[in-house]
Amino acid sequence: MEVLTTLDEKIAPAHTAVVVIDMQNDFCDPQGFVATKRGTDLTDTRAIIPKLIKLLDAARKVKVKVVLVQMSTTNNDLTGPIMDRLRRISANERTCPEGSWGAELIPEIVPAPDDIIVYKNRYSAFIKSDLDKKLKVMGIKTLIMTGVATNVCVESTARDGYMLDFYILVPRDLVACAHQELQDVSIRNLQSYFGTITSAQEIMDSWANSG
Repeated sequence: MEVLTTLDEKIAPAHTAVVVIDMQNDFCDPQGFVATKRGTDLTDTRAIIPKLIKLLDAARKVKVKVVLVQMSTTNNDLTGPIMDRLRRISANERTCPEGSWGAELIPEIVPAPDDIIVYKNRYSAFIKSDLDKKLKVMGIKTLIMTGVATNVCVESTARDGYMLDFYILVPRDLVACAHQELQDVSIRNLQSYFGTITSAQEIMDSWANSG
C-alpha cells in the first residue's frame, strides 16, 4: 500500500486539487447575507482573499485542479432538520438562493476554463453531489481545503474527504470563520483527526520546486 508522508509527495500537482468552499457574495461580501442580516464580522474572511488568489494562480500554473464549490439553495431541499435549525436561529431566509447575486462567487474569484464547478445544498460538498466520482476519475489523491467557514462547510467537506480516502491539507491562512475560538478549535480538530495543517506559502514553495 502506498502511503504519502511528506508535503511534496502529498501535493504533487499530478494528483492534487484545490477545493475552494463558499467564497460567495452572501458569505464574503459586506453587502451579503451574513454581514447584513446576521451582523457577521467579515474581517478574517476578507483577509484570506489575496492569498487565496495567489494560490489559485500558482495551482493553475502547475496544472493542479481547482474545484470551486458554491452553496445553492431552493425550497425543494428543505427538510425537517433544516427547518428546525432555521427556527432555532430565528432565520426567515436562507443564504445563497439559486440564481441570486448572493450565490455568485465573489468578483475576486474568477473561474478558469479548466476549473470544476460544484453546487451543493448541504455543508459538505460531497453530500448529494458527484464530487467524489469526479475527483477519483481524474486520479486525485489530495485535497487542499480553502474557503469558509472553517468550522462548518470547510470542516464538513474535509471530514468527508478524509473518510473517502483523500489526503486532506488545510492551509491555516486560507480558511476563515467569524469567531476566532471556533477557528482555533476546528484547526486543532482537523490536524488531530483528518489531515495536515500547513500554509499557503509552504504549498506554493513545494510547487515551485516540483519541476
